[in-house]
Amino acid sequence: MKDLGIKLNLVRELALKDLKIRYSRPALGFFWAFLSPALTVGIFYVMFSLVLKVKTEEAPFVLYLMSGVFPWVFFQDSIFKSITSLVDNKNLIKESGFPSYLIPVSIVAANSVTFFPSLLIVVSASLFILKGLPIFIILLPVVFMAHLAVTMLLSIILSILYVRWRDLKYGLEALFLLLFYMTPIFYSVSLIRGLFPEFLYKAYIRNPLVSIVDLYRISLLKGFSEKIKGYTGLLPIGITIVIFIALISLAAVYLYRKNKGVINDYLAY
Repeated sequence: MKDLGIKLNLVRELALKDLKIRYSRPALGFFWAFLSPALTVGIFYVMFSLVLKVKTEEAPFVLYLMSGVFPWVFFQDSIFKSITSLVDNKNLIKESGFPSYLIPVSIVAANSVTFFPSLLIVVSASLFILKGLPIFIILLPVVFMAHLAVTMLLSIILSILYVRWRDLKYGLEALFLLLFYMTPIFYSVSLIRGLFPEFLYKAYIRNPLVSIVDLYRISLLKGFSEKIKGYTGLLPIGITIVIFIALISLAAVYLYRKNKGVINDYLAY
């Protein structure tokens, strides 16, 4: 327990340091935590709703967009900031000797602080536009913790892999662009049903990223759970996320134990 407390304190200190470096110099400071995701939603809203006339059956488009864009931005920014974190902090790792996986974890923890304002925006907008919140709002902390766990575990895995394969970052940029369009951020899942064979469609809705976005919308958007019963349910989504977390937990533990003795050797290059 004492060792766990030390690690948690270290993660907190590293996260606070990251936040201070990130927001101390910009004139608007922490306000960028609100402004940046809001601008992203604004751009997507103009392009897809006003220009391309995209409609969503499950919820008003602006709420549908916010409940998808904000979790995605948190996930993507956390991954891209953490993937190079071991290389960027190689002197700290060599000198202190603390577990290297705490560095990407601290970056994700810092990003989670800036993600909270985005969630507050969605909750407030949903309450105002839909005249209430769903009963599943009580699941929002659980959904956030599952999202946080997925992001932290993938950050650990990818940061370790990047130490050995520096081309990984560039491949991920293309992969994340593909994943963004494969996740129902700005389009309805019902549109996919008529485009793919049934087996591909079932594989699509069991994509863990699709499941996470669905869980946020179930928790935040009144009536959303009723409208998606035709293609999924709360229990299958939950099972998908639990299995995925278990798999990437095993992968993260295996990779760290296999590479912790040689990470410093690769960081020397």
